[in-house]
Amino acid sequence: MAPHDPLFKSLLRAFFAGFLRLVAPDLAARLDLGAVAFLDKEFVATAPPRTHGIADLLARAPLQGTGRFLLIHVEIESRARRGMGGRLRDYHRAIQARHEEPVLSIVVYLKGGPAGICEQELDGDLKAPGLTSFRYLSFSLSRCSAAEYLAKPEPLAWALAALMKRGGMSKAELKRACLTRILEAPLTDAERIELVNCVETYVQLTSGEAEEFSLPGIPESRRARTMLYKVTWADKMMGEGARQMLCSLLEDRFGSVPEEVKAKLQRIRSLERLNRLAKKVYSVESIQDLRLG
Repeated sequence: MAPHDPLFKSLLRAFFAGFLRLVAPDLAARLDLGAVAFLDKEFVATAPPRTHGIADLLARAPLQGTGRFLLIHVEIESRARRGMGGRLRDYHRAIQARHEEPVLSIVVYLKGGPAGICEQELDGDLKAPGLTSFRYLSFSLSRCSAAEYLAKPEPLAWALAALMKRGGMSKAELKRACLTRILEAPLTDAERIELVNCVETYVQLTSGEAEEFSLPGIPESRRARTMLYKVTWADKMMGEGARQMLCSLLEDRFGSVPEEVKAKLQRIRSLERLNRLAKKVYSVESIQDLRLG
């Protein structure tokens, strides 16, 4: 399992409405974003063979005033690579084999890819009457301007800015700008944890750079609370309990976890082994391949 996968799945679930407003604002305005349902666990059994076996995110949102729905499929990639359009098309076909609703396909690239948010077309050069092509959106974080996204009203944009081009900012200045926006906004603690976790994960400072970092203008009481939000994914995993997180990963990967498997997890006392198992979840074909004993 790539380290960015659980972080970004959790982040985009928490701020899915904001994500759609950033990537497809006109379409987002037509959706009831307060009634989004996530379907990716349901999709495990039908994931196509050329893919990694499970959609990163699959959601259903109602189209306002129509009685119809739109499916939104999101894949998160550490970097742009050849063949991504074909993978998305495979997913698209598998999703539509099970669901009748139209599907919006989106890939988020942490590094590389075409600049900004672009519509991509697979086999678009084969234009003729009656021929159709597959279209999807790509969002290339590293090719966007951090300053531009820090100026947006969506809190998710301030966290994503941590992966974007700094322009004239140093790493310390970028981190300070991201955290200042997050700390000053009227967010819940849970929302801040998701956003700050992203910033802390992707803007890590050396000891020299850390000396430049400060949060001017932020009250001391709130600055002190910043320490509560500096939660890496590993910290979150420890805090919630390694067994509970491993069980959640198994459910995410394979669907409902049998009681006998849960009992086996309870018998594992080694935290190191639980962490090793968590890292293997997305690379095995079945729960049995984990050899829980």
